[in-house]
Amino acid sequence: MMPKSVGLASTFLAAGILAATAAAAQSEIQVSVVGEPGQTVVYEQLAASYNAEHPETKFVITKNSSDLFNPALIPSLSSGEGPELFVYGTGPGQPAAIIDGGLVADLTGYYRQYGWDKFIPESVVDVTSSKGKLWAVGNEVETTAMFYNKAIFDKLGLKAPSTWEDFQGVIKTLKQAGYETPIGLGGADKWPISHWQSMLFGRYASPAGLQKVMFGGGAWNAPEFVKAATRLQEMTQQGCFGPNPVADGYAEIMEKFWAGKIPMTFTGSFAIQTGVSTAGDRIDDFGVFQVPPFEATQKVYPTEGIGSGWYISASSSHKDEIAAFLNYLLFTPASRVTLLNAGTTPVGPLSEALPKANLPKLTQAMAALNDRDRANGTIYAYLDTVTPNNITTLTYDGLQALLLGQTTPQQFADEIEAVWQTDKADGSILKPGGLKP
Repeated sequence: MMPKSVGLASTFLAAGILAATAAAAQSEIQVSVVGEPGQTVVYEQLAASYNAEHPETKFVITKNSSDLFNPALIPSLSSGEGPELFVYGTGPGQPAAIIDGGLVADLTGYYRQYGWDKFIPESVVDVTSSKGKLWAVGNEVETTAMFYNKAIFDKLGLKAPSTWEDFQGVIKTLKQAGYETPIGLGGADKWPISHWQSMLFGRYASPAGLQKVMFGGGAWNAPEFVKAATRLQEMTQQGCFGPNPVADGYAEIMEKFWAGKIPMTFTGSFAIQTGVSTAGDRIDDFGVFQVPPFEATQKVYPTEGIGSGWYISASSSHKDEIAAFLNYLLFTPASRVTLLNAGTTPVGPLSEALPKANLPKLTQAMAALNDRDRANGTIYAYLDTVTPNNITTLTYDGLQALLLGQTTPQQFADEIEAVWQTDKADGSILKPGGLKP
């Protein structure tokens, strides 16, 4: 029989060898996200949970401000020293260099393997893919809707409108009650007007019509876009946005809205956290609804937009492990609840996660609205993030001029189309999206 002391020594030696082997076998994978150093982000929490369940890998989250990170990305990826997984922009110009340079991996196989098509809307796939391949997984989703003061509506016997006739009746009643600005706009800052433009263009053109002009042979001065611009100008002339819709900026409008001085405003889900802190105990006085169809034949298309996506470095030797981590991070039920609780809305349907999440009622209501109409298709929440910068500048100025009656809807659309054709010839627009069958 082996002496007991020798047996114990052998056991400890074997355990030490196994531990050393396991440690040596662990792969450390660097993940870069946007955030200020010292600031805790939800991805750190999720990475810690994943690492505990998968000791063969260790995902390490590094935070960088976008101003510091973006310029350094291409050199670091080219040298093979960059992060293996990172968050980066999806708008025109930003991803082109890393995709065309062969610096990021094709994610199409993982998209099919993990069934991400059940979560990622076609409109998001279209801005994260090109050449028939998926290059990024859409990160946080923003959406827009009409925020309204339920207390004011209740006082005046109003309900959230479901038809255009109802909507016009609401505007009339609010104006008669002394609210000279039924819908706050923030037109002095220009960009809030583009939220209306994005929604109107999508409603009149449909998701398919938008894709045709973004990636096919469509034109921004087609009749449907002129009709959309006409509707926006008509609403202005009817006083929907008050006597001077470009007098106040976004901050002033939102301050008045949360104070109960303006009954409605059309804005994004990003406004909710500020609303919760500003309105305090009165936050339950506020609700959201989808602007009703402007025409009898129209459908309601939820607006969705992403400002960034997750990319995997082409030089990574851990692509399979990273894809599994991404699937856990963005698409597993528990992680989606965690993301929601942290104020991050993941892409795709939320009906399963919402009941389990501790969210402001406004956030829950916006998500429920989108899920209700998602089968109709989705449209861009922010066209200004998926068009070149010169188009954005032209559009901002044109929208102000449209509201002030300084240009016609046709002229507005013609000017956008003229610059679009130049950008298209230069190759500075988004590459055609969509995946090969």
